[in-house]
Amino acid sequence: MKRFLLFPFMFLLVFSVTACDKDSDKTDDTEQNGNENNDGDDNNDGENPTGNGKYLVLFASRSGNTESMAEAIGKTLNCDVVEIVPTVAYDEDYNLMLARAQREQSAISQGNYPAINTTVENLEDYDVVFIGYPIWYGHMATPMQTFLHNQGSQLAGKHIALFASSGSSGISTSVTEARALSPNATFTETLLLTSGSLGQMESRINAWLRQINILAE
Repeated sequence: MKRFLLFPFMFLLVFSVTACDKDSDKTDDTEQNGNENNDGDDNNDGENPTGNGKYLVLFASRSGNTESMAEAIGKTLNCDVVEIVPTVAYDEDYNLMLARAQREQSAISQGNYPAINTTVENLEDYDVVFIGYPIWYGHMATPMQTFLHNQGSQLAGKHIALFASSGSSGISTSVTEARALSPNATFTETLLLTSGSLGQMESRINAWLRQINILAE
């Protein structure tokens, strides 16, 4: 009798494990709903700016979450804010947008970056550059990758503070991408907000700025 009952139990156990594994493979959404999963950043250089400086906030955004973060940082620091704009706007249809993001990431892996309309002529004027973007399939949003591909070398010697919005993915892969595209910059601690923490945006940003020794003028 005990052996007979064991088979249904084992079947249910295997089914449960398989279902969990399948669910864990779901692709992260982009600036949409999801549980917070800030995996932190062990790739910071351990050297933060000191005191006041001249700041620039660069951001790419589609749904508006990263834009809100960028505007909050810009307002707090009273500094310049510039949007990185793709040459071809992303489709309003969410699934079509995801398909394009996947194609663009695949093209980037082959060295082909999607076109953008944004160029910043005076990067040398800034001491700290804030770079914000949504996480798309675990990667930095492709327009920002293009910007750093085009102008990342001009950030040599600058402090870069990365911030991102995400459905559920962490920020580590995008940090690696940023470092590869701006190899001679110094990176601070990062900030990642998801749907679980967007409501605390102001307090989280202020705490982060204090952590990296950025002071409002």
